[in-house]
Amino acid sequence: MSTEILPPPPEWVQLRVLNLVGLRSLDMTDPLHVDIARSVYELGANASDGAVLQRVRWHFAWHLKTAGATFAESKLAYESHVDRETVKLRAKGEKPPTRAEAEQIARASDEAYELHLKYLLAEQRERAMRKFLDAIASAIDLHRTDRSDQRAADRAHSSGYTGGS
Repeated sequence: MSTEILPPPPEWVQLRVLNLVGLRSLDMTDPLHVDIARSVYELGANASDGAVLQRVRWHFAWHLKTAGATFAESKLAYESHVDRETVKLRAKGEKPPTRAEAEQIARASDEAYELHLKYLLAEQRERAMRKFLDAIASAIDLHRTDRSDQRAADRAHSSGYTGGS
């Protein structure tokens, strides 16, 4: 993952992303934002909303895979820390703490705080990305419905049902 700052994409790309995905500003240091902007640009200004949404959906899915791995690694690191602290207490011959007590003891350290924060942030990112994917799926369904309605209206008009023949 590069932290290189890329130049902002053309304004039409930013407007398209805002209109279709609701992303108000693109952070060109965020790999997901870079992929979204690049795909919208590569598809071009005349690409259908459905094509753009589908491409964006693919990027979200791939980044969700990464977010899931980060979440799992963060959770494991935190839980391993709590387990190590519990084992240390037991090794000292103290009464074995419950899991909740061990978590409280473990959270008292700065390292545990950082691990827990990283774990919670990774969990939230993964959860948010799932919600974004649901929203994109809804937008794709809406796009399909709009196109279907437009085709039906075009057929009705061409058959003279609208009084225009």
